[in-house]
Amino acid sequence: MQDVSRNSAERPTPSETPTRGLRIAFLVACTVGLCLSLDLERLHLKVHTDPDYHAYCAMGERVNCETVATSDWAVTMGLPTAVWGIFAYLALAALAIWGLRARLRTPSWPFGLLFMASLGALGYSIALAFISHFVIGSVCLVCAATYVVNLVLFGLAWAELRRAKRPLREQLGDEVRSLFSAPAPMVIFVAIFLAMAAVTRVVVPTYWSVVTGFGPGGLAVGETPDGAHWIGATKPTLTIYEFSDYQCPHCLRGHEQMRRLLAKNGKRLRLVHRHFPLDQLCNNTMTHPFHVNACAYSFLAHCAGKAGKFWEANDFLFANGNRHQPVSPEELAQAIGIDDRALSACVASESTWAAIQADLAVGKSYKIQGTPTFVVGDRTYPGSVPPDVINAALGGKNDAEVGPTGCEPPDNPSENADPGACLPSPAPEPSVGYGSDAR
Repeated sequence: MQDVSRNSAERPTPSETPTRGLRIAFLVACTVGLCLSLDLERLHLKVHTDPDYHAYCAMGERVNCETVATSDWAVTMGLPTAVWGIFAYLALAALAIWGLRARLRTPSWPFGLLFMASLGALGYSIALAFISHFVIGSVCLVCAATYVVNLVLFGLAWAELRRAKRPLREQLGDEVRSLFSAPAPMVIFVAIFLAMAAVTRVVVPTYWSVVTGFGPGGLAVGETPDGAHWIGATKPTLTIYEFSDYQCPHCLRGHEQMRRLLAKNGKRLRLVHRHFPLDQLCNNTMTHPFHVNACAYSFLAHCAGKAGKFWEANDFLFANGNRHQPVSPEELAQAIGIDDRALSACVASESTWAAIQADLAVGKSYKIQGTPTFVVGDRTYPGSVPPDVINAALGGKNDAEVGPTGCEPPDNPSENADPGACLPSPAPEPSVGYGSDAR
């Protein structure tokens, strides 16, 4: 009789009885989050490996998942952030399935743990939303959908815990104590997911990394009569003018593709670099802060060119221009082997400002709306030069990997800005073309 009384006292009250509906709803929400994370990883892979890919969620400058996918924030601790999302939703779903078992550790199990985990996920979502809006300057709609899922998961966990009509601290304490009383299952659970993450980090190639050269690499270099730096052929069959921004992720990939093309066709192809920073500091077509260090980096590159190290600076700035910590004159000078005081003095000079303004003026004359944009003859090619244009000029297939790198339009560059800023448009004078002997 005594045992029966004790068992009766320990039996959960109706308010403590697990709600199967809430647990299934939590599992469904985890499944939605998992599908979104899988799609984000597919998008991340495509953006970095498929030159012809254009994401359905790339709708403009302010709403563009491609911009977010090419930012530094798209990779966390050596893996794409989307992959960590996949692991997180799998772990939460596994815990929710564990909670569907008839025999539970505590009446709320495992919603105490799920509440803490979903609270952490919600906090991380808020941080990423802040970074996306204020740091990257573009919003990813698929990412935003995962933020909503995390909010729903938090609400479901909170609703399940409220049903018990017991203080939250007590319920969380019960679950923590239950874990310490029988830790083996949870240790195995955590070990499995840590092992999955470790194996994934080893197996998955770093497809998002762009390997750039450093310096001319044996290619001829020089300047055009108006001071623009070129690399490649001294007597080119094809001259390509590149308008670029050191903080534009698409420009980084375009830079890497052009350097590969030059490595194969350096005796027939010439690349001329012109600065087109999407930064209010020096570009008056910008209506709000965007690439806030782009003008400073163009000044640095110009002044490195005055010291005979333009292409070394160009490669260094492309490789490091989009990181969180800005590149300083001292860092660049040390990296390429020039005097930092002379570099800083040059950056502050009026002649440097005038040189960048001259490049911007040329870009505006071509009605350039985004970066990178390439000019061949009287045509502009946002994103990349089509392979058939290159092949026609050089006489055959040369680099099948050269293709669209994306195009990053500035924000309302002019009153007459074309909403389809990344579409090719005829270019007015000046004109450069096949066989140009500009130096």
